[in-house]
Amino acid sequence: MKKIPLHSRILLGIFLGLLFGVIMLQFPAGEGFVRDWIKPFGDIFINLLKLIAIPLIITSLIKGIADLKDVGNLGKMGGITFSLYILTSIMAVAVGLFLVNTFEPGNLISDETRTEMLSSYGQEAENRVSVAENIQERRGPLQALVDVVPENFFGAASSNGNMLQVIFFTILFGVGMIMVPPAKITGVKDFISGANEVELKMVDIIMTWAPY
Repeated sequence: MKKIPLHSRILLGIFLGLLFGVIMLQFPAGEGFVRDWIKPFGDIFINLLKLIAIPLIITSLIKGIADLKDVGNLGKMGGITFSLYILTSIMAVAVGLFLVNTFEPGNLISDETRTEMLSSYGQEAENRVSVAENIQERRGPLQALVDVVPENFFGAASSNGNMLQVIFFTILFGVGMIMVPPAKITGVKDFISGANEVELKMVDIIMTWAPY
């Protein structure tokens, strides 16, 4: 029997998951069952994706930059990367807005649940907005640039929220490798290349569970 491609299994998993979720909302105990017995597996999958994000970015970027062999080529690659980043971000936002406005998932939540969520998290959300506004008022015009440069790499790598800082260090490390004689960094390049292959294989392993 021919094996179903991964992307087809993911689409099938999304469809069945949505269908199962809608069905479970029709029963009084359905929400509790999903929260206690289904959601933990989704949380584990998301945590696995977060787990490999920073190591994968570090190894793949360093390997890609070190393979250039010329710092001058980095500007061209950076321009292409930035353009692709902007393009994919626009596409992701457009798809998200289209799906939200088309299916309006919030309408599936009952008025009772919506009221309960507002009472539970409404004040917390207002407090976070207030804190963010206060921080924004104290930020200078170049603070965004300062935030890109980490004062401690391990501190930056400890949180996926500091991804730009990790990327900055990774690019700087890769440029340093280009400028060092190749004979002196053979071991480093071999380690980074091997680590990158391991990370890619970990991605393959994790994504096999994506449909479920």
